[in-house]
Amino acid sequence: LISWVSMVCTVIAFVAGLAVAALAGSSATLGFALENAVDSFSSALVLWRFWGGGTVLPESVLELREKRASVGIAIAFVALGVVVGTVAIQHLSEAQELSHLGALLALAAPSVVIFFSLGLIKLHIGNATDSASLRKDGACSICGGMLSLGVCIGGSAANGDSRLWWIDAVVAVSISAGLFLYGLFTLWKNSKQGNVWWRSSFWLTTPASRRARAVQPFGEHVPPLEEALNDGPAELRGPQV
Repeated sequence: LISWVSMVCTVIAFVAGLAVAALAGSSATLGFALENAVDSFSSALVLWRFWGGGTVLPESVLELREKRASVGIAIAFVALGVVVGTVAIQHLSEAQELSHLGALLALAAPSVVIFFSLGLIKLHIGNATDSASLRKDGACSICGGMLSLGVCIGGSAANGDSRLWWIDAVVAVSISAGLFLYGLFTLWKNSKQGNVWWRSSFWLTTPASRRARAVQPFGEHVPPLEEALNDGPAELRGPQV
């Protein structure tokens, strides 16, 4: 249920955020809009991860979905960090001041409460179910709340003194850097665990075929026992026919 609610909220916030970002020239609001697109994507992945759980699908299928959903969200984090960070740095270099501050604050203020609440609920459920993908989805929602808070702070500061326009972009750069690094760390961690996410086999194979292939970390094939013995020391080899 929480993922369905999150998808509805994030789609609405994405559309509204894009419109307000185009009007106000706010990189943090653009980041908020794009973050909600990623949040909607991550919520869809979490729904797919748990869909058919219980008696419908075996646990091995759900575990494989969990790994794929977690990696998919991490890749989205990296892409989001690059896009939002690039736009924010461009705004800083061009000294682009904010406009339509009323619309900015009207969107950002309720979003702080909504997305922080959604994020905390997802984190709680993710910890209860030991789901890394749901925890990442919760972190994504909390980042949306942080971007909204940054828009509130930057917009309020710029409303009092137009020379403080840069706060909005600095917040966007900071959060985009955090998302980028967190996504990279997750991908690195998965590679160390033997999840070769850069290969099509990670996304396309079934649990049964993964077990049959017996893939080592980084995709190295494990030879059958007979082959290993015949290639080993002489005392371990079987009789030659």
